[in-house]
Amino acid sequence: MSAAVACPFCFIPFTDYRLLLHIEKVHCESGRSPFIPDEGLEEADLEEVSGSGLGSGSGSQRKVDENEYSEYSEYCECPVEDCGEIIPLHQLQAHINMHGFESAQQGFPEDYSAESTQPSTDDLASDSDYLQSGVDHTPSTSPGHAEPGFGGPGAGPSNWRKHLLNLPHRQKNDVQLQIPQGVQAKQVKRLGKKELGTYHKEERMPDWLFDMITKHNYKCSEGIIPILAQYIQLNTKTQYAYLCNPATLHISKLRKEGGFCGYRNIQMLVSYIVATGANGAAAFGYEIPTIFQIQDMIENAWDRGIHLEGRIELGVLRRTRKYIGTPEASTLFQSLGIPWGYQGLKNKEGDPPTASEHRLYDYVENYFSSCPGVKTRGSVRNTTRPPLYFQHHGHSMTIIGIERTVKGTRNLLVFDPSHQDPTSTTKYIGQKIDSSRANAEDVLKFYRRGPKYLSAYQHFEVLQ
Repeated sequence: MSAAVACPFCFIPFTDYRLLLHIEKVHCESGRSPFIPDEGLEEADLEEVSGSGLGSGSGSQRKVDENEYSEYSEYCECPVEDCGEIIPLHQLQAHINMHGFESAQQGFPEDYSAESTQPSTDDLASDSDYLQSGVDHTPSTSPGHAEPGFGGPGAGPSNWRKHLLNLPHRQKNDVQLQIPQGVQAKQVKRLGKKELGTYHKEERMPDWLFDMITKHNYKCSEGIIPILAQYIQLNTKTQYAYLCNPATLHISKLRKEGGFCGYRNIQMLVSYIVATGANGAAAFGYEIPTIFQIQDMIENAWDRGIHLEGRIELGVLRRTRKYIGTPEASTLFQSLGIPWGYQGLKNKEGDPPTASEHRLYDYVENYFSSCPGVKTRGSVRNTTRPPLYFQHHGHSMTIIGIERTVKGTRNLLVFDPSHQDPTSTTKYIGQKIDSSRANAEDVLKFYRRGPKYLSAYQHFEVLQ
């Protein structure tokens, strides 16, 4: 008799073909199993099962084409109560561990900075082959035109969805989920065309979500970067780290919000602009805009002809949950006269799998180390640089610095909008850390994204 194998979605053990039958009947991606007959279903029922007529109560949906969104078959909704984030399956366990760390019910998160073999950039081809058109934009006040396609001379982030969302990541073995103590979770269900098509074709988000975001806007922690500087100073495993301007806020999502990471990262970049009075602060009224104000600004930019292909791809953006990324962020900044620069990094044929990862480290470190007046000695190297908008397949974050360990491994330091700062950080805001009780190495794990995390991807985008 064959050994039992656990279902990757609900973890119930099955043997042989019974597992396949179970997945087809219970976890079928299309929501309609070939083992369940259609007889007896009314026409309206068939329409609902097939994916059309998916309403949010206050809006309507268009039917999703059968060939669309197949790249999302490796995604699922986070099972932790009140999260609602759409997560790639290979990141799900680490994402759940972060929730445990937030609630202080378990130790510290998985170390994303675990070492991997990092080849010297001397062994790789020239950076110019992989830094896809580092474009610095000094926008004009006149209507703009669509940026050239990705990858060519003068290219920008205009084809972000086509390249970044369709890019296959290196496969990793599935792991059975371990739910941290104290974290409420529900059954994991793989998402397919029906669920993610709902957001992409959505004409209006649910009223309850609109009301919640309108009322509460966002969660925010200020003064986090000076605390991280203290932890870095205390950490014996850090050789040095560069940090962005300390005025940058960590903005995170609300409970039950779902995935608005693109908007939250824009808000973090704007927090720097507003706090420092940098170019563009007046355009934002010296306030951080809401999600719906950002949507209005992007729509207004499209009306002026700036990056118009974004409207062609997304349709209506106002009051929807449609995902945005570097194209929409650059559209917003250009429309307000805020200079911006773009870098796309991807592997070239024949490159080592982690080539783009190391060029990402090189780019970020050079960005911070070249800041005028920065001190290049000591473990903490504070700069006045703005943070960076960082995009990879399936998620975006805000880069606030970069760390090099005593072993030579480099880690990005990020504010992740999917997670709030742990109490081990927030309790010291405005204070000096008690070094006798602080575990700097464990705290820094929450903010690191290093080889263990980034090696799953071969394509990155950075907006500055």
